[in-house]
Amino acid sequence: MGQLDSTTIIITGGSVGIGYAIAQKCVAEGATVIIVARSKNDLEKALIQLRRLSGKPHHAYALDVGNLPAVQEFANWIAQQKIAPAGLVNCAGIFGPIGKTTAVDMQEFTEAIQINFLGTVYLCHHLAPRLKSHGRKKIVNCSGGGGTFAFPNYSAYAASKAAIVRFTENLALELAEDQIEVNCIAPGFVITRLHEKTLAAGAGRAGAFFQKTQKEMAGGGVSPEKSAALAVFLLSQESDGITGKYISAAWDPWQKSGFQEQLRTDKDFGALRRIDEQLFFKRESAKNEITR
Repeated sequence: MGQLDSTTIIITGGSVGIGYAIAQKCVAEGATVIIVARSKNDLEKALIQLRRLSGKPHHAYALDVGNLPAVQEFANWIAQQKIAPAGLVNCAGIFGPIGKTTAVDMQEFTEAIQINFLGTVYLCHHLAPRLKSHGRKKIVNCSGGGGTFAFPNYSAYAASKAAIVRFTENLALELAEDQIEVNCIAPGFVITRLHEKTLAAGAGRAGAFFQKTQKEMAGGGVSPEKSAALAVFLLSQESDGITGKYISAAWDPWQKSGFQEQLRTDKDFGALRRIDEQLFFKRESAKNEITR
């Protein structure tokens, strides 16, 4: 028995990188998946591999999540196919322009906001009402660098990722009465082809993040399996009662019962907040719960 048996999960950005790792983990846990991405070639390759993992009728759908009419068409296709998804994972994203905001191309800046943030909003708007489950329905959004700290020279990316966190908190409250739980994950530095753009930009445009990228890539970075494991947990019944939270796949001890209980009961814990004169993860109450 898998954690996601008899469920269908939609995963945007599901053909490569973190999204594909999440798709693989969902399939391994018994789910049928629908992977969504812009590249038909990447989708076809990923779908072949996913179907080899199980005999279930997994699907692939080519879509630019930043295109609102196209998202509407996708939602209509879901209805026409009589698919009843229990969960949605929004993992599609791009870096956007690299460099000082005063120097970058504003069209590229706009595109990053459109795909990263509005793409997440569009999918939630059109698909949340279509989620079906015998228990609670689940949405998992992906944030990342800039979600909780300044990320200079990557302002479009950082601003979009911070917006996703606050949107997640709002949506969790809005959809609570519909038995839909919404959470957000921070994957950490996972080595994907996204980072090739930093290397191409060079230290002059990327700033300090150029050297960090070189160092992380040389060291192997954070495994995408960490994000996949957290995503599956948040899609499963095991996470019932946890909603509106921003959780680090790499650094938070989310597997521990004490940490999970605090996520359920402390409205400020795991949320985007300003807490003066102390770091969020050093709160005394948090330390006590983590050591249980």
